[in-house]
Amino acid sequence: MDDRKKRISELEHRKREQIVQLDALLIRLGEGVFGRMADSHASGIAELSVYQGYQADIANSQVSIQDAEEQIRRSKELDQNIEVKEREDGDNVKNLAVMYSRLGKLLFEENSGKYADFCASYRDQNEALLTKVLSLGERLDDLEKKEGGNVFTWIGKGAQSLVLRSFLTKAQDNLEQLRRNVGECYCKDRKLSDNPSEENAGIEALCAEIDGKRSLSSALCAEIASLKEERRKINSSFSAEGGPVKHINTAKNHIADVQNDLKTLYRRMGAECASIDTDKEAPSGRRQEIEPLLLPQDSDVLENASRIDKTIHDCEEEIKKLEASLAIDDEKTKIDKFQKMIQEKREKIAKAEQDISEYEEGIRDSEAFIKKLEDLL
Repeated sequence: MDDRKKRISELEHRKREQIVQLDALLIRLGEGVFGRMADSHASGIAELSVYQGYQADIANSQVSIQDAEEQIRRSKELDQNIEVKEREDGDNVKNLAVMYSRLGKLLFEENSGKYADFCASYRDQNEALLTKVLSLGERLDDLEKKEGGNVFTWIGKGAQSLVLRSFLTKAQDNLEQLRRNVGECYCKDRKLSDNPSEENAGIEALCAEIDGKRSLSSALCAEIASLKEERRKINSSFSAEGGPVKHINTAKNHIADVQNDLKTLYRRMGAECASIDTDKEAPSGRRQEIEPLLLPQDSDVLENASRIDKTIHDCEEEIKKLEASLAIDDEKTKIDKFQKMIQEKREKIAKAEQDISEYEEGIRDSEAFIKKLEDLL
């Protein structure tokens, strides 16, 4: 590689490093100046309102992120609470089913008073199911007591046992369901007697316990509905933005964009304070507005910024000179190439002219010979 190209590469690398350092210094300087500007309410500087707008925008976006994060936290908390309440309600419903079944069984066992009257329409069905359960149970016991026989007898016994167990389970389920239905219907329709002595204490105590479970279930359902409604409102509040997570990401990206705009504003102000990159003349009185915002401790930053800026310009100047030198060499190489091509073309032209002269002479000789031959005719 040409040493000049290597030098240009080194200078470009150094220039980039110096630009990064200079930008950091100018951004820090500009940030400090805007901070003092805001504290002193220096409203005469136009960029102050832009700075304040950026800061307000960032603050609002941060609040929006905090709100969304709180909504996410609350939504997760609601999900957990709903899960707990639904599990509690499910357990309560199972307990109610067991208690309804116990109540139904007690009602069928009570053969007097209002209990017998209430169960009258269900009693035949209950007796039929009880008889079926007992009959199937006895048949299954008798089958299992049988011993001996060959393999075919054993297979037949197993098949019959499987069928009987299936029928027995079905009958037991139907009986249990009937008891639950009777118990539930009684609890809904029951009225306390004017004469407590006529009532079965066990039945009424179980009914009171069931009433407590039903109240608990109603309260749990109402609480679950309230929690789900709150969750629905949280989710719907972000539906337009696609959810709180997307809202947070959008807000964070917006903050990053505004912070980049702020850095640009800081750098521009820092460059103006350090008299760097001044492409146009500042308005009258501008310097007088900015200078009071500079502090003695800024002098080191200003000096370093000026030194680094000079280093950058020196690198650029040296790069330009080296690039010009390389460009000159490239043009000279082109000139040499073109001159060589011209010389080659000229040599070809001279050769072609010589060939043409020889061809013309050959034509003249042929014409003279033709003339001699014609004279012989």
